[in-house]
Amino acid sequence: MAKHDDTVTDERSGMLATINAAMAASSARDVDGVLELCTDDVEMRSMFQPPGFPNHATGKGAMRSMLSATSRYSKYAENVVSIEAMLDPDNWVVELEGDMVVQATGRPYRNNYLLRLHFREGKIATWVIYHNPLTQLIAFDMINPDDLPAPPPL
Repeated sequence: MAKHDDTVTDERSGMLATINAAMAASSARDVDGVLELCTDDVEMRSMFQPPGFPNHATGKGAMRSMLSATSRYSKYAENVVSIEAMLDPDNWVVELEGDMVVQATGRPYRNNYLLRLHFREGKIATWVIYHNPLTQLIAFDMINPDDLPAPPPL
């Protein structure tokens, strides 16, 4: 169903404001602030998560539990690099840079994240996270970077 251009523009402006509010709340570890911007049946998936880390949640209660994993960090900040609207007016891509410190190891954890957000009725209905799990494993002392194989010669 086609929407009038002005309606799409207004809806997209609202979604952009919601994304900025969600990213600010997430960086501040304001779980309630994030959840109020999501649908009741929100689905969150974190792709490429190592074993022992939460990777999927359906519904606000499960998402609350998944977001509580931020307690593993003594410092936690997510900085928005870019927000891009996709061709489908309800879908967005968000690029983040994480600046964290793992509480258990004291190691810095700086990862890059790509989020795909899908909206329904003005709220986030799907939140998919992509990141580099090797960076995460190193920060949590689960692997030693010196043990990683050298890249093949060009």
